[in-house]
Amino acid sequence: MFELPRITASGLVAQIDYQESVGSTSDRALELAARGDPKLPLLVLAERQTAGRGRGTNRWWAAEGALTFSLVLDAPESKLTPERWPQWSLVAGLAVCEALAALAPGGEWRLKWPNDVFLNGGKICGILCESVPGSKDRLAIGVGVNINNSLAVAPEEIRIAGRALIDLDGRRRDLTAVLLAILDKLDEVWTLLSQKSFAHLASSYRERCFLTGKTLTITSAADTLTGRCRGIDDAGALVLQTEAGIHPVISGTIQSWD
Repeated sequence: MFELPRITASGLVAQIDYQESVGSTSDRALELAARGDPKLPLLVLAERQTAGRGRGTNRWWAAEGALTFSLVLDAPESKLTPERWPQWSLVAGLAVCEALAALAPGGEWRLKWPNDVFLNGGKICGILCESVPGSKDRLAIGVGVNINNSLAVAPEEIRIAGRALIDLDGRRRDLTAVLLAILDKLDEVWTLLSQKSFAHLASSYRERCFLTGKTLTITSAADTLTGRCRGIDDAGALVLQTEAGIHPVISGTIQSWD
């Protein structure tokens, strides 16, 4: 069970919506943010998420012991223009990655553009950033992290491609403490992104970029590109070296890498 008074006392969120079980914390967060006037940052927190969403039609598998939550933030255009909202997905991943790396420094922690955190070559965390329907100045970020939920009982494809913190070192962790560490990092990078620019965080992202040096195939609404990844630029675009030259990719889906 989460220690809600401890989370409230941290001052990192203004309102908590706690659910023992929910289909999707992201759906719940969007519903609350769109229909009322919640205090922000709003934290939607669940002991168990049964129908977590990823990008597109992807689903997030979560068993007991996973950390699943969504955070609704105030994102007025004066602080962060809508064109820069995709950068929030990148820095949110950076925040989660750095928070987890501090808890388990023995692992190899990387970021897979645009929204995944990798541990020892496999996915441990997925992040979904969305705008709130009917609002021009609110962002919702959904986070799912495999902490105490061993993947030994997961479907085969998840066991192969996924990772869980407990499988790294066998330690069960205090989920409230992990959540607070992540929220603290999210607050730090949100302040930097909204008050300064992504360029102030880009170098930290580059140090952990999982795809740098790999040959990728990326699809977008307009095109399919194949080339060698050169990291990211100061705006958060993935830099791809193709046969035609350097191509910055602002959004897309990575189909393969090697």
